[in-house]
Amino acid sequence: MARLSRSVSLLPAMLLLGATPAMAERVGVMVLDASGSMWNRMEGDITRIEVARDVIDEYLQDRDPEVPLSVLAYGHNRRGDCGDIEVIAAMELQDADTLADQIRALNPQGMTPIADSLRLAAEQIPRPAEAADIILVTDGLETCDGDPCAEAARLAEQGLAIRAHVVGFGLTDSEVQQLSCVTEQTGGELFQTNSGAELASALSQVEQAAAEPAPEPEPEPEPAPPPAAELTAPDEAPAGSVIEVAWTGPDDDRDYVTIVEAGAPAGSYLDYTRTSRGSPLTITAPDALGNHEIRYVHQQSGETLASHPITLTPVEASLSAPEEVVTGSQIEVEWQGPDNPRDYVTIVEAGAPEGSYLDYTRTSRGSPLTITAPDALGNHEIRYVLQQSGRTLASHPINLIPASADVTAPEEAVAGSVIEIEWEGPDNPRDYITIVEAGAPEGSYLDYTRTSRGSPLTITAPDALGNHEIRYVLQQSGRTLASQPITLIPASASVTAPEEAVAGSVIEVEWEGPDNPRDYITIVEAGAPEGSYLDYTRTSRGSPLTITAPDALGNHEIRYVLQQSGRTLASQPISLVPATAQLMVNEPIVPSGEFQVEWVGPDNPRDYITIVEAGAPEGSHTDYVRTSRGSPVTLDAPTEPGDYEVRYVIQQSGRTLASEPVSVGAGEVSLAIEGTPEAGGVVTINWQGPGRYEDYIQIVEAGSAADADAIREARASQGSPVQLFAPSSAGDYEVRYKASDSGEVLERISFSLE
Repeated sequence: MARLSRSVSLLPAMLLLGATPAMAERVGVMVLDASGSMWNRMEGDITRIEVARDVIDEYLQDRDPEVPLSVLAYGHNRRGDCGDIEVIAAMELQDADTLADQIRALNPQGMTPIADSLRLAAEQIPRPAEAADIILVTDGLETCDGDPCAEAARLAEQGLAIRAHVVGFGLTDSEVQQLSCVTEQTGGELFQTNSGAELASALSQVEQAAAEPAPEPEPEPEPAPPPAAELTAPDEAPAGSVIEVAWTGPDDDRDYVTIVEAGAPAGSYLDYTRTSRGSPLTITAPDALGNHEIRYVHQQSGETLASHPITLTPVEASLSAPEEVVTGSQIEVEWQGPDNPRDYVTIVEAGAPEGSYLDYTRTSRGSPLTITAPDALGNHEIRYVLQQSGRTLASHPINLIPASADVTAPEEAVAGSVIEIEWEGPDNPRDYITIVEAGAPEGSYLDYTRTSRGSPLTITAPDALGNHEIRYVLQQSGRTLASQPITLIPASASVTAPEEAVAGSVIEVEWEGPDNPRDYITIVEAGAPEGSYLDYTRTSRGSPLTITAPDALGNHEIRYVLQQSGRTLASQPISLVPATAQLMVNEPIVPSGEFQVEWVGPDNPRDYITIVEAGAPEGSHTDYVRTSRGSPVTLDAPTEPGDYEVRYVIQQSGRTLASEPVSVGAGEVSLAIEGTPEAGGVVTINWQGPGRYEDYIQIVEAGSAADADAIREARASQGSPVQLFAPSSAGDYEVRYKASDSGEVLERISFSLE
C-alpha cells in the first residue's frame, strides 16, 4: 500500500559534514532503485519494490549499527526526470526502524540514472573516512545516457579505498554483465538476484565483505630520494574556481597535486588530484583570497617536489527572479556566477544564517534553473551559495503569497469505489489529492493521487462508512489547502453459482457488485476466516467468470471479496462432491516403447495420466500427458521391466483419482522358420510375442545392427505365421522380432540361402 512521507532533503556535502559527528574508519552508502520498473511483478504476484522493502528492512536491522550509512534513491519523485536523485538519509549512525520507514515511503515511477547516482554517492563519503562501500541495488540499466563504467573508473582513481558493489534484482545474465565494469574497477562484489531470498543473501555477503579489514601492508624498503617535478599554472585565479595545472614529475603511486595557503606546513592539503589522472589535471581553489601555492606532493615520502605561487581573487554573482510567487510553487531563477563545482541556488527566510538552505538546485544545471518555494509566507531570499565554504555570493529578495485550491467531487460515494475528482490548485511538485476520515489530523492520508496526473483524477474510497473528506494536500508541508466532505455508503454484491460441484472442477460464477480495483471472487471452506482464499479471479474479468474448486469435499463458500479490506461482501454456499475416474490400458507394454491409455475422469485444469512404479508415493510421476489432450493418450514406457501403475492424478492436490496395475515387459518371444527357404522364394515364419502394431517381423543380413534397415518386413499385428519374400541373393541372414518404438530387437534366428 503506497503511503506518503516527507523525504530528507539532499544536503550539500560540505554542509552535511559540518552537521554529522566524527566519521568512523569505514562508512557505507546505499543507492536504491526506485524507478518505475520496480512495480514489475515477480513470482507469487508480488512487486519487486515490495520484496525489496522487506529485504532491506531486514538488512538494516542486521547490519553493524556502528558503521555510518547514507542512503540515496532515484526515480521516486518524478517521471521522466533524470535528475530525480535524492539523499533520503544523510551520512551518520542510522536508526534502522526510522530508515526502513523512509525507504518504505518510496513510490517508484521514474528513470534509472545510475552514473549520476554513483557520483552523488561518492560525494556523501566524508574525507576522514579511510574506506567506503557503495551498494547499488537496481532492477535496470542506465536510462539517462550516463556511463556507469566511466564513473566507476573515477571512483577507483580517488585516494580513498572505495568499493562499489552491484546487486542486480531481476536482471538477465547479459544485463548484469553490463554492470560488471563497476565492480571490476573498484574491487566490489557483483550479484544477480531474482527473489527475495537471493536479494537478502547478496546484501548479507556485501555486509560481510565490507566488514573485512584491509590486509596489512607489507613493509616497504627505504624510499629512494624523491625525484624532481615542475608545475605550470596561472599566476592568478578566482576564489573557488577550477584551475588547470600542467605538471612533470615521477608520477609514483598516489602522488598528487594540491593547493594550500602560501607557506603552509608540509603535508597540508586542500583540494587535490592524483597525478595518475595525467597532465594537465584540475584542482579547485578554496573560497579564500590572497597568496596560495600549488604543490606537487610525493605521496610515499610526503615531500613537496615542486611549488607554484598563485593569487586568488574575488568572485561575483547575480540573481534574477520574480519579486513575488505563490507559496510552494516552482520559481525560475536566472543567474550569473563562477559555477564552481557543486555551487547551488537556494531559497531561505530573509536574514537566515549563512549556510541555511531549503530547496536548492546546483548551478551545473545551467541558467535559468528552478527551485521550489517553501510552504510559508512573507519575506524570503534566493541565494547563490558557494558549495565549498557555504558563503552567500549573491542574494535576491522574494515575497511568498498564499496559495489557494478547490476540489469538486460527489457528495456521496459507495465504500471502496473509485471517485473522480476535479481540482484547481498550485500543482506544486508531488502535491496530491487524498481521502480521509472527517476531521483526521493534518498529514493523514489513505489512497491518493498526485496532482501531476491532471484534472480530473481518481482515488479509491476506503472500505468504510460515514463522513469523510477529500483533501488537496501540499506535499512539501503536509498542509491541507482545500477540502470537501463526502459520505461513504454501503456497497452490495451477489454471487450466483451451482449448489454442487465436483471437487477440483472449474465453476462458472455470475456476480454483481462494485467491481472496485482488484476485487475478486474466491472459494473457501464454509466458515473460513475473513481474508481467506483459495483459487480466485479478479472481478475485472467480468461476469460470468470461472474459479477452480479445491480437491476437497463437503461444504464450501463462494465469496465476493473487497480487495482493499479483505471483507466478504457476498457469499453463496456450495457443496463439493467426489470426482471419479477410470483407466483402460492397452497391453502388453514393451520397455522403452509406447502404449495407449483410455481414460474417463473430470479433466480438471492440468490433470494428467502417468506411469510409476507399483506403490510409488502420491505425487510421483515419470512420463505423463495432460488430460486436456483427450482420450486416449500415449505414454512412453519405462526402460526396465517390472510391475507398475498407470495413474490419473489431480494436478491441484497431487492425489491419485484412479490407478491401474500394469506389467512392463515383452513376455515370451520366439521365432521359427518353416522348411528350408530358397533365394527369391517365400519365407514362412511362425512367431510368438506381444503382437503390437508397432512391432515388426524382419529379414536382415546376418550380424546387422539393431537399427539396420530391413530387407523385408511385416507388422506383427498381421498375426502368426507371416510370409516374407526371401532375398534374391544367396548368403547368411536372420529373422528378428523388433519393437520399432523402442528400437529393441526382442528375438532373432539365423538362416542361410543357397
